[in-house]
Amino acid sequence: MSPSNTPKKFAIDCCFIAFICFILFSFQLGNRPFATPDEGRYVEIPREMVATGDWVTPRLNGVKYFEKPPLLYWLQAYSFKSFGLNEFGMRLWIVIFATLGCIATYAFGQSIFDRATGLMAACVLATTALYFSLARLIILDMVVSTWVTLALFCFYQALYLPPSEARRLWFYGFSAACAFGVLTKGVMALAVPGPFIILWLSYTRQWRLLMPIYFIGCCVVFLAITAPWHILVSLKNPEFLYKYFIVEHFLRYTTTIHARYKPIWFFLPITLVGLLPWTAFLYAAWQNFWRQKTNFLLSFLWMWVGWVLLFFSISNSKLIPYILPIFPPLALLIAHSLRQTYLSTSRNIFYWHSFLMIGLGVVGLIVPTIIPEVLDGKVALIPYIYALSCLFAMQGLVIFICLRRHAIKAVIATVGLTAIIMTIILGAAAPHVQKPSLKGLVSIILKQRKVDEPIVSFLTYYQDLPLYSQQRVMVVGAKGELDFGTTVEDTTKWIVDEKAFLQQWQEAQHKGRKIWAIGRLHDLEAFQQKHSGFHFKIISVDGPNALFVPVRN
Repeated sequence: MSPSNTPKKFAIDCCFIAFICFILFSFQLGNRPFATPDEGRYVEIPREMVATGDWVTPRLNGVKYFEKPPLLYWLQAYSFKSFGLNEFGMRLWIVIFATLGCIATYAFGQSIFDRATGLMAACVLATTALYFSLARLIILDMVVSTWVTLALFCFYQALYLPPSEARRLWFYGFSAACAFGVLTKGVMALAVPGPFIILWLSYTRQWRLLMPIYFIGCCVVFLAITAPWHILVSLKNPEFLYKYFIVEHFLRYTTTIHARYKPIWFFLPITLVGLLPWTAFLYAAWQNFWRQKTNFLLSFLWMWVGWVLLFFSISNSKLIPYILPIFPPLALLIAHSLRQTYLSTSRNIFYWHSFLMIGLGVVGLIVPTIIPEVLDGKVALIPYIYALSCLFAMQGLVIFICLRRHAIKAVIATVGLTAIIMTIILGAAAPHVQKPSLKGLVSIILKQRKVDEPIVSFLTYYQDLPLYSQQRVMVVGAKGELDFGTTVEDTTKWIVDEKAFLQQWQEAQHKGRKIWAIGRLHDLEAFQQKHSGFHFKIISVDGPNALFVPVRN
């Protein structure tokens, strides 16, 4: 804890950050259905845990699912038991972890810089476009990012303490955070802090500070958290080790097995855009480091950024949320740069920020009009794009005027206010960004369906179909990520090919029974052209998806 801060101030600051972040992240949290595929998957697995009482073997639509460890599943299962199938309630754990990530960033900042920098870092992190957006989405990456932040915070605190009980506890905290990270997303949670620590200690030549590391105690803490589930699930499922460690860790990273290949530079623009509206201040942060290359603390933060960016960039599997662990150190660096700029007489970085915001505003107002295809059919987003563009342009103009009047406090206040307004606009736009939900179509099924009538996911696996229907569904001709589970168990009763489905459908047509099926309209038309005996009646259409039932010819 920095000398300028006291335990009482620290506790008050943490409570204040927790309150503000919770309100910010949870505002209109339930204003949209579960997004697919991630939210549908990460709510359905806990729902099945509650339904079956099996807390060891994760299952998705009744099929063994070993892609990820169970910590978030367990937490979500608790929410399901507490709130039922409720979008707001099921997203609360992500809000909690996102809030904890901001508190950890503040604690890191106030301990290595000062209280003002810590508070500013928490503000920057909470209001960056990507962090805010992912703080409202049920994904593992927000949770593991928080564990990584806590782990590296504990490590840095322990490293510079003399041998003592406090040092021991900080190292135990480091081990516990790493362990919970592994229990959230597997070995990847070690791949960020582990190699980075080795690189940084080598760069700064501070290996002597590592001892004593309390190795045995740290191992006990780590294994006490991670070992029980890994042992139990391996004993119950002999196929677990291969699928979990070889396929989902080694092959996912080194091959394109999951068809998530992106160019090596993919995460660079994602980071720059995701940092908005604070992106321009990165330049000043880098300049500050370049003038103090021997500063161990700044090198710690920049190497943290560099290693995360490098590690995920060279991977053959890339998704936008993977880069989330880069944002806490970037928030600290930006906050430190802003603090230094505020205390100095230089204002150039604010001018650059002003010009960047005006430029972004102009581009945002022009591009959707002259190149509408960039929206990929998301016409509903245009009002929000225009709102953000106007916000950025106005901010740039206001900052320029304030700078001319030497009102630096007004400049910083304007940036902060813009960031908050931006999060409100992003929150309102969220329902129009995600893929169409089946919630409306499933509600029709549940109102009219009899107990013994099957529900079918036709030629694609809709992640939210078993979730909103709250039962296992028949999947036709599209195993996807269910494929591995079908090779180790007999799932032929509900995972069927087109031929078996057609036979059941024609029997239902003949007997006048109903099968409630949902599929994409173009798949439905193509299937009918291939099979002349396939007759159906469309009950409802929602976007590209149709709800249909058998009908006699």
